[in-house]
Order: sequence, then structure tokens, then C-alpha cells
Amino acid sequence: MKKRIGLLSILLTICMLAGCGSSQKKSTEPGEDANLSQTESTAAAKGMTLADSLDQVILRQIDAENQRLLCYSLKAKKSYLLVFDDATTIQDKYGQQLVAAQLQNGDPVTVAFIQEEQKARGIWLDTGYERKDNITGYEINEAAHTMDFDREQHSIERDCLVLLGGKIAEFSDINECDELSVIEKDSKIAALVVTRGHGYVRLVGADSFEGGWVEFGSDLIRPVEKDALYVVPVGAYEMLISKGKDSGTKQIEVKSQEEVQVDVSDILTDADRTGQVFFTIQPAGAKLVIDEKQKDYSNAVELSYGIHQVVVSAEGYQTSTQYIKVGEPMASLSVTLTEAKEQEEDTGDGSASGSVSSNSTVVSASADGEYKVYIDGPPGAELYVDDIYIGVVPASFAKQSGKHTVCLRKEGYITRSYTLQIDDGKNDNHYSFSSLKSSNATDTADLAESALSSLLTNTLNGMQ
Repeated sequence: MKKRIGLLSILLTICMLAGCGSSQKKSTEPGEDANLSQTESTAAAKGMTLADSLDQVILRQIDAENQRLLCYSLKAKKSYLLVFDDATTIQDKYGQQLVAAQLQNGDPVTVAFIQEEQKARGIWLDTGYERKDNITGYEINEAAHTMDFDREQHSIERDCLVLLGGKIAEFSDINECDELSVIEKDSKIAALVVTRGHGYVRLVGADSFEGGWVEFGSDLIRPVEKDALYVVPVGAYEMLISKGKDSGTKQIEVKSQEEVQVDVSDILTDADRTGQVFFTIQPAGAKLVIDEKQKDYSNAVELSYGIHQVVVSAEGYQTSTQYIKVGEPMASLSVTLTEAKEQEEDTGDGSASGSVSSNSTVVSASADGEYKVYIDGPPGAELYVDDIYIGVVPASFAKQSGKHTVCLRKEGYITRSYTLQIDDGKNDNHYSFSSLKSSNATDTADLAESALSSLLTNTLNGMQ
């Protein structure tokens, strides 16, 4: 009953603010030129001018301090600015009062506003939409318009809005390490909001660590390669870099779409620090290989502090590959292998099917080395594929089917990354990406970057 009363209250309020009644003019679309009327009612006696327009929008960015909204119209498919004040009604789905600071980027709302002044009089979270936050471990198939997460497949609207830092982005701008909010209507995804994006890390003075490992948190471990550029989720980290008995840490902060250079030339070595690791492995007699060397694990195995690759295998069982970090004088690790099932079906192209570890280096020669992926543009940009430096565009690398992260970098320009889904066809692939944007350029068509610091009337019709 409370929910029904709340919804009824919202409808009545919208009707009042929009000036419902047979004597009212038809609401105009945002950005249209019109001779706008001002509706008068009992509220006018209190000095408040009522709204004359309604729209369903996605909030691209909220500037609560300066009381401004950057909206994306779901009907007009364009963006515009609205201002609001303390008299503006802001409510949740159930009619409960909110403050602007409680609104989030990507929220689907209905706005009632004064067209001529671009001033919001009412903002209501839309009851027809559902927001799901903190989405990770997803799989997006842009061609099929589907997204898999939470063990379910969801359909994606063909005009789905993608937001990254308040900007309108593309599916290829989303990296698999990003955290998303999903906005659904009628079981279809209407908008995707990157709530935790990614930045880039470049190591400086890391020559002595090449062939070792670098760790960003406990879940992201990458090999140290010459001139590598690492795609890392936004956040603060105690970065660990190691090779053999040499290791050290650095405190770093990764910001969205920015590159941070980390000088590791001053890291002290850990040559004398080792830990004893006791292995319990099933089945009995399984082979243990650590850092590509077979080990006898009948007693404790002594390992230097740092990251080590551990491979356990036995005939008739699936091989286990994992990375462990040794940082204590004594530790234990238990590994139980799973019996192998029937042989994977032949993929038809001579390569073995199956998943690839997220820590594997996938930039390598293909099975026959015959086919390649060519990156034709933008010319002059440095090309990185799955963190590994390839060369300067135009450039190419050996074709290997699956998902790959492509980074384009150029001094003085904003680094961009894209996710590519490479097919398994027996042919070359060509890709060309848009030009990189200067890091000093001012994008007057996207006020999200300046936190909506100024309200420019002449940009309302020119924004994306």
C-alpha cells in the first residue's frame, strides 16, 4: 500500500509540475526552439515557476555542489545541461525525499524542467529501470548484443549508452578489469556505467627485473617485459616486483585513463630471504615444477621471497598452473588435481581449445605463423597488446583467437585502450582506431571533464 501511495504521489507531482490540463501546450523536446509558456498555479503564489517539459534521461554527471546535471535524453539521443536549486523535488522510486548527493552517474530519472531556463523542478528515479552495481567477471559480446554476468545472459539494447567518467564511450573502451553498473529495463540493458575504470603503469629502471614478475594487488600478476605498459584497475597499490631472490615494493596510485611511471631502479634486493614451503599434493606421485624446474616435495621446498610459477601434473589428471607469493619464513600449499575428462574436440584450425589463464602472455606466434592482425591507425602511436610492446603503428602481431587488450600511446596524447575479440578464421585482420586526443586539448562539447563548471547556452545543441 505504501509503495502504491508513493507512486501515485510521484505521478500527481509530475502532472502538477508539467502543467497537466486541457489548456496546456504540448511539452517541447530539449534543445527545440519554441515559444515556451509559463504555467501558473497555487505554487506561483509562492514565487515558483512551474515546469513545462518532461523527459526520461540518464544522468551522465552530477555536480551537487554547483547544482547542475548533465543529462542524456533517452528519446532525443543527445545531452543537455539542467540546473536545480533547493526547491527542486528529488525523490527515489518510492516517493522518499533525496538530496542531490545521493544521485549517481548512470541513474535513470524522469526530469520535469523549465525549457527556457533549463531549470529542473522535479527529479524522480525512474520506476521502470533496475540498477545493478559492482558488476565484475562479465563477458560482453557486442556482435550478439549480449552480456554474461551473475551466471546469466542478458540482452543489450542496440542503442545502449556506455558511460566512462561521465563521457559517452564505446563497448571497446571497456576493459575486462573495469567494474560496471548495469541499468536494465524490461530485462534488457539500456546503459552501462564504468564505476571503476583503469589506468596504465609503466616501469622505469626495471632492466634487472626483466623475466621476473610484477604484482598489483593479490589478483593481478604480470611478467616484467621490456617497455611493457600495464593496464591496471584504478586504485592505490603496494606494487611488488621480483625476480629470483630480488624483490621490492612501491606505493603507487593508478588514476582513470592516466599513465603513472614507477621507477624501480632504487629497489633493494632480497637475495638472502627465503621461505620454506610444504606441499601436499594429490594424487601421490604427481610432478611438481616451480619456475620451470622440477622439485622434490617430499620435504619442504626452499623458495626465495617473491612470485613463483607452480605447475602440478599427473597422467590422467588436468594440469594445475598457479602463481604463489612467498613472503613468510614458512608456509604450506595443498593441491588436488581433477581427473581429466574426454579429450577436447578438435577446433579445426590445429590449435587446442580451452581457456587461457589471465596471467598468460598471449602475444606469440600462432600455430602456423601464417596469419596476422594489422593495426593501421592512428599512425605514429605506440602499440601494446596485452601489456607487451609491439611497435609503432602501423604494426602487426601474430593472430591468436580470443580476447585481447590493445593500448595506443603517444607522448603528449591521452592513452587509449580497446578490447578486441579476435576470430579464429584463417585470414588476416585489420583494425584502425580514431586519432588520439591531445592531453592539452579542451573538449568544450563535453562539460563532464570540467565538473560542469560553467553553463554555456550555446553548447546545448552541440553536445553529443
